[in-house]
Amino acid sequence: MKMFNSKKGFYMSARDWISFFVGVVLLVFGLIPLLNELFKISILNLHTIINKLPVQLFVWIVALAGVYVLLDGLIEPAGHMLHTMLMIAGLVFVIFGLVPILISFGVFKISWPIPTLIYHIIITIESVMLMSAGFTMR
Repeated sequence: MKMFNSKKGFYMSARDWISFFVGVVLLVFGLIPLLNELFKISILNLHTIINKLPVQLFVWIVALAGVYVLLDGLIEPAGHMLHTMLMIAGLVFVIFGLVPILISFGVFKISWPIPTLIYHIIITIESVMLMSAGFTMR
């Protein structure tokens, strides 16, 4: 409701639109395979294409989108509740993406077996956060 009463109205800045559309792209990468995995819903058979991508790509998507969510949290006005939530969630997502990347480079000598389903869930959550941040940033 705040967006309709503000002087800017429904018009968003370029940064807001970029956050929103990055969220939409991430929603495709996260939600379509998730819908197929959980409910056997197939949308244009895109889940087969996305599931053929290597898991390492999803790890990088989670890490980079986590950085983007974290940056959106830093840009969000400090008094806004979404500010804190985006920063905390972004940091958690960066860790979920960065640890497997560091393991693949040999920095850590531990095992971090996370199934791709978890990455699809994280990417879907990141996409919703980016799309909502796109509408609330001022």
